[in-house]
Amino acid sequence: MRLTFTTPILGISAALAVLLTAVASSCTYSTGEVPSPCPTATEAVSYAKDISPIFDANCRSCHGASVYQTLGGGNDYSDFQGIKKQSASLILGSVQHAPGFDPMPKGGAKIAVCDIAKIKAWIEAGQPDN
Repeated sequence: MRLTFTTPILGISAALAVLLTAVASSCTYSTGEVPSPCPTATEAVSYAKDISPIFDANCRSCHGASVYQTLGGGNDYSDFQGIKKQSASLILGSVQHAPGFDPMPKGGAKIAVCDIAKIKAWIEAGQPDN
């Protein structure tokens, strides 16, 4: 009598391959797609509701009113006016970690794809103070 383990191993391998494919295809970061709760081109992005909280969480520890001179390279993003003074392309290039820009947050991971999409949509809308 001869025992063969090929079928169960292949069955497990096939199931694992299907599972890994499903997980990988659902990962929007690997394809560059924006996750669904992010704004679309037709949705308005609010400075107060969307943008300011992103800057609170990711930028103002270095670019806040009391620290921007020493930690933030002189760039004050503590309020709407401070952000509006800065070049929109500099802000977007930095948070996207685009070539030729200093990646921000400095020394940190890239901010969430959805947050970058919100910043981009807000900039494209003319950076309204809403």
